[in-house]
Formats: sequence, C-alpha cells, structure tokens
Amino acid sequence: MKTNKKADKKIEKKDEKKKKQEKDQKTSRKNNHQKGRPSDAVRVTSIARRINLNSLARVFFAYAGMDIVVCILLAAIFVVGMDLQMAGGFSFAYFRELSFYTTLWDVVYTVTDNSGQLLYQVPIGIWLCLFRCGGFVLLGFQVIDLITQAFSGTAQVRRELRPLNQIAVRAQQLSEMAFDETKYHSLEDAITNLKVDAVENGIHMHDKDLQGIETALNGLLERIRASYKQQSQFVSDASHELRTPIAVIQGYVNMLDRWGKADTAILEESIEAIKNEANHMQKLVEQLLFLARGDSNRQNLDMQVHGLNGIMREVYEESLMIDEKHVYRFEESGNVQVYGDCDMLKQSARILIDNAAKYTTQGGEILIRVGMWKDGSPFYGIQDNGIGMSGQDVAHAFDRFYRADSVRNSQTGGTGLGLSIAKWIIDRHQGYYEIVSREGLGTRFSVVFPQCG
Repeated sequence: MKTNKKADKKIEKKDEKKKKQEKDQKTSRKNNHQKGRPSDAVRVTSIARRINLNSLARVFFAYAGMDIVVCILLAAIFVVGMDLQMAGGFSFAYFRELSFYTTLWDVVYTVTDNSGQLLYQVPIGIWLCLFRCGGFVLLGFQVIDLITQAFSGTAQVRRELRPLNQIAVRAQQLSEMAFDETKYHSLEDAITNLKVDAVENGIHMHDKDLQGIETALNGLLERIRASYKQQSQFVSDASHELRTPIAVIQGYVNMLDRWGKADTAILEESIEAIKNEANHMQKLVEQLLFLARGDSNRQNLDMQVHGLNGIMREVYEESLMIDEKHVYRFEESGNVQVYGDCDMLKQSARILIDNAAKYTTQGGEILIRVGMWKDGSPFYGIQDNGIGMSGQDVAHAFDRFYRADSVRNSQTGGTGLGLSIAKWIIDRHQGYYEIVSREGLGTRFSVVFPQCG
C-alpha cells in the first residue's frame, strides 16, 4: 500500500509539473505575441532602411558616372568637330587653349599648330552657358530622384518584404505552438488500427489541427483500397479462368491412364484436347502478363507519327490470309495520321477483328474503315453483321473476363481479356471508343485518337 501511495504521489507531481510547464509556455507565447510584433516591425524597418541606403548609393554613383561620361563625350565631340570644320583635319599635336576675361560669356577657344601659328580662334561662351544650364537641369532631376527615393524607398522595400515577413511570423508562431503528445499518439493508434480491406474504416480524429493529415491519409487509403480490390478481383478471375483448362487436362490425363493406352481413338481425342487446352492456357497467361505489365506501367510504347491507312491495310491483308471463312472489306479516306505505337495499334485492331469474326456467321462481312471523325480526329472502325450485343453487354464489353451469357458456353475459345487489352491500348494512346450494336444485326466499334500536332 505504501508503495502504491508513493507511486501515486510521483504521478501527481509529474502531472503538476507538466501543467506548470504548459502554463509557462502559454504565458510565454502570449507575451511573445504581444511584444513580438513591434520588435518584428523594427527589425523589418531596419533591414528595409539598409536595403534602401544601398540602393541610393548605387543610384548616386550611377548618376555621377553617367554625368562624367556625358561631359567627356561632349568635350571630345566639340574638339574633333571644330578641328574638322575650322582646320580641315584633326590632330593630337595641335595646341588648344581656353581664355576668358571676366565672365563665362567671354571664353575664347584657340588652336595653334606645332610652330605656334594660329589655326583658328572661336568664342564659345554662349555654348558653355547653355551647357551649364542643361547640366543644372539634369543635376536637379537627379537630386530630386535621390531625395524621393530616400524618403519613400524604405516604405516601398517594406511593402516588397511584407510577404517574407508574414512567412517568418507564421513560422515563428508554429515553432511556439505547444506540442501536445496526446494528439500524435492518438493519430499513431488510428493508423495502427487501420485495415485496408475494411470498406468503412478510416481515420476520424475530429481534430482541427490534424484535419489536413487526416484528409490526406484517408485519400491515400481510398486509393490503396481501390487498388487492393482491383488486384483481388483480378487474381480471383484469373484463378477461375485457369481452373477450367487445368481440370480438362487432368480429366483427359486420367482417362488416358485408365483406358487410353490401348484405345487409339481415346488417345487421339485426349491428345487433341490437351493441346487445345494448353494453347488456351498459354494465350490466357500471355494476356494476363500483358495486363499485369500495363497495370504496373512496365509496358513501354514507341510513340511516333504513323499513317493509319497503312497500319490498317496491313491488318486487313493479314485477316484475308488467316481467315477465309469471312468476307473482309477495307475503306480508307485521305492521308490520316496518328501518333502512337504501330505494333500496339495493330494489336488493338487485331483483337477487335478477331472478336468480330468469332461472333459473325461463316460468309458474313467484316468492314474495316479508316477516316476522320466528326471533330477531325483520326479513327478506325470495325463493323460486322454478327449476333450483336445487348445494352448490358455493351456497357461491360471491355471489363476483364466478361463474356455475354449468350456466348459464355459457346466454342469461341475466348478468354474475356482481349477487349480489356484493346481498351488498355486505346487508353494509353489518349483515345476513346464508341460502340453501336443491335442484337441480330451486328456491332460497330469506332476507335478515335487525338489529332496529330
């Protein structure tokens, strides 16, 4: 009991000490807030005055230097000009002299040669008087400018420094804020107890000081949850799609093990089925890897300007050679340029053509078009007269592993990833698609790309 009482007393002393420190900090901040503004103003005024004095000194020396240079230039122009006009040529050997009797109006400019012979003599008093008047006017403007800057420059510098002063004052206020450890411990506990897979879970501190951190963390959490949900769904769908061919292969292997060793028909059937399912699995895995690289931004594109007519014509000629069961027609118009990766554009078109061929009866027509869209953007279109799609199927056409109920159990051999890959390619090219489809009439895919240049 004594030990507990001593411990309680120690805790009470610590609490009292902490409260006293917080009280001292508040008092200190209050005093600093009351006294800090005048001292800050004096400090800023002193800095502004020094900056203004330095600026005045630079302006003064600039004016003085300019005046000296102007005087030298005018004197040189006068000397050279008078020699050329009166003596017929300029020479450094001439002896020049200024003489006057009583006033500046009486000044005479005399020039003689080396032998002392007079070359010319000109009264220049009126010009010197005019020069002196002009000099006084110029000096007057310069003095007025320096005086104006001396009186108003400090205030102007203070106005320019005001944003920096406000930043400094705010930084000082932040540095003097009381450090409340309980807030940060509460934030740490809230972050520790977070669960990424909990839909409704989030950070809710209800604290004004931590509101910015709370908003940023909740936004980050939402993005993590969306990515987590997408990855989970992707893995689940991939596992489901791979389960079927694996089960078929296992079934045929068991049948071979029991009866196929001596039965040639069962052996051939099993080998053919295993080959088909293995090819299906290989195609599925390649598509999964393509999408995984795309989701992680590891799928590089070689973006250049290409002729869309040439790209689609190659795909059209490939389709003629590969598929003899359908009628292919190609339409092009003008010189259509597109900025993109040539191989990726071909792959997107092949996917759409393959999709059209799967759901078009034998002998049906598939139209491949290239041209300019309504707004002048380049586009290509794939149109068939196959079974078409319902409105719900159109809305989910590019979803991963989505297949319409009418073709889910058919022997088309699709994986449900082809259109997803095509959409990824279109998105990476900053393009968009338009689908027009009617059940029993056919489907038209139009893929529109941004204009070049």
